[in-house]
Amino acid sequence: MSPSYDDTVKLVEDNYFHWEFNMRMKLSRKGLLAHIIKPEFDALSDRSTVQWKTNDLKTLGVIAGDVSLTYQVYIRGATTAADSWRMLEEQFNRNTLKNRLIVTKKLHNFKMESGTRFASDG
Repeated sequence: MSPSYDDTVKLVEDNYFHWEFNMRMKLSRKGLLAHIIKPEFDALSDRSTVQWKTNDLKTLGVIAGDVSLTYQVYIRGATTAADSWRMLEEQFNRNTLKNRLIVTKKLHNFKMESGTRFASDG
């Protein structure tokens, strides 16, 4: 049986970029994508209506539902879908940058034994 559109991957430690794309597609299919767009880039939406606020809570629920329990701690304080999106983005982008710095530092400190070759000609 092939997976349906609603079968999305939960956000875990190492799949943020994959999860983010899939979540954008899921929200788009549900007509909720505008709720994660920053207000300055979305002049068409009236964020003061009851309908907007109701859909925003739905969007927040969709996002929280696809975040593993371990990482829901990062969005517990979110009151809007945009808040939760920003909080996750900041958390996972910071970790990604931190990981890149650690790997770069390890690479700079990497020392090969004398007489060894980095790649073999096979």
